[in-house]
Amino acid sequence: MSQPNQFVPFIPDNAPFSTEQRAWLNGFLAGMFSQQPAGGAAAAAAPAVKATVLYGSQTGNAEALASQTAKQLKSAGVDATAVDMEAFEKAQIVEEENLILLTSTYGDGEPPDNAADLHAFLMDESAPKLDKTAFAVFGLGDTSYPEFCKCAKDFDSRLEALGARRLLDRVDADVDFEEPFESWVQKLGSTLADSAAVAVEPEAVEVDDASAYGKKNPFPARIVENLNLNGEESAKETRHVAISLEGSGLSYEAGDALAVLPLNKTDLIEALISKLELDPATEVTGADGSKKPLVEALRSDYEITNVTAKLAASVLEINGSDTLKALVEDKAAFDDYCWGRDLLDLVTDYPVKFETGEAFVSILKKLASRLYSISSSPDAHPGEVHVTVGRVSYEKEGRTRYGVCSDYLACTPEGDEVKVFTHTNKNFRPPADLSGDAIMVGPGTGIAPFRAFLEDRIAKEATGRNWLFFGDQKCDCDFLYRETLESWFKDGKLHRLDTAFSRDQAEKIYVQDRMREQGAELFAWLQAGASFFVCGDASRMAKDVDTALHDVIAEHGDMSAEDAAAFVKTLKSEKRYQRDVY
Repeated sequence: MSQPNQFVPFIPDNAPFSTEQRAWLNGFLAGMFSQQPAGGAAAAAAPAVKATVLYGSQTGNAEALASQTAKQLKSAGVDATAVDMEAFEKAQIVEEENLILLTSTYGDGEPPDNAADLHAFLMDESAPKLDKTAFAVFGLGDTSYPEFCKCAKDFDSRLEALGARRLLDRVDADVDFEEPFESWVQKLGSTLADSAAVAVEPEAVEVDDASAYGKKNPFPARIVENLNLNGEESAKETRHVAISLEGSGLSYEAGDALAVLPLNKTDLIEALISKLELDPATEVTGADGSKKPLVEALRSDYEITNVTAKLAASVLEINGSDTLKALVEDKAAFDDYCWGRDLLDLVTDYPVKFETGEAFVSILKKLASRLYSISSSPDAHPGEVHVTVGRVSYEKEGRTRYGVCSDYLACTPEGDEVKVFTHTNKNFRPPADLSGDAIMVGPGTGIAPFRAFLEDRIAKEATGRNWLFFGDQKCDCDFLYRETLESWFKDGKLHRLDTAFSRDQAEKIYVQDRMREQGAELFAWLQAGASFFVCGDASRMAKDVDTALHDVIAEHGDMSAEDAAAFVKTLKSEKRYQRDVY
């Protein structure tokens, strides 16, 4: 049975009428609305308002929200389409009636890979006027980083400068983006629906089912293996952590990430409570709204290892420190102060008195899960997921500091549980064509997804060749997964293995140097259709590797810098250049 036209009122099946009465009333309403000269069915016949929903996404969140935005706008009678920013025809932007942008930010305030071209196009002084276009921007970010939602802010201010009309104020969402997104998309739907003369029906954001395991309900997973991959002489500690997913219903693919919800370190919590002269047993409101002792809430609910501008402003509001005020107002100085410091540093350097434990936790940010590139294939390890985690620890001002989640995982023994959920990343996948070649660049813990890629391709009996560039400090103690990689190489499953150990010789050598040394062969693989993958640090390594890639293509392809850039752009558009960077 077909559904009634969504623009014509109808009597639902659960209304207190008989079948005959309901049929008569529905017929009456249909007839009445079909005769209206304006509104009702006539409005439905009017040309639909159009909207293009663009997304810039590094890990998949913005892409998922763009899809949800388009879906909800369609329910409001808007002809909406979600489009990858990289696939968007930039020359057509002047024809856009309504332009909706959802984007994340990564690295030092940079646009996601698939948003870089559109960002550059709009920021260029030759960008066209957009006085016929209306727009709205939703940003995804993390307030722990100095350049919070910078890409979204860039798009928002530039579109306005080019003459576009703002539909809604920009929203900059922190890691818990569901509620602000739901509010934003409903306002957007109502705004566009008004111009379409139809009614919008609110639709909830698609989030995890309360009965299923996911972001809203992490799975308590058991650690089955926790090994240090580094040798005794290493300056590093890199953990291989294998986790059981049995009974969770969670699944993943090579290229996805595992989200881990950490616990804060007990000694930091105790020192912080002591410095603030608060009672650890006093009841406060946890992040989930429940009441619990302060010490427990600081353990599992709130961030205490990062200093942000918002947190410093909250402390300033209470203590009124002129010195802190000057620091907060000097962005460069504040960013320098925040590096490597935690909340204990802030309240030690700028003493503050909270009247209650509740007043204290009210200024804190919810403790967020941390994402780690998955280093296993589900085909090779059914019922398990593996991550490769570099434990962060350093000395600063006489105190040892730790990365909240890397330390938590390193210190959690086999048999104990950690709360996890899987995170899909459609933008980072091994070649779908099993005959396609794969070139992978992953120094340090950047090896993680490529162990998964190789396991996945071996399990699926891929015929394409595999080439791995791996680097770290010292070969003897920092060659992660050495036995496995060398075994694969010996068996012909890993066709090329190029390593760069920076501290094994006087002159430091990195993966980008090995790429240049093997430039002729690297370019030949690319010409033959190979895909190029990078995983690791966004601010330095990934940029150096990208520069080396351009140089190799220019030199061995006998191209100008412009032609090499065009070649790389084609690789990206064909999804043959993918990055998992952080």
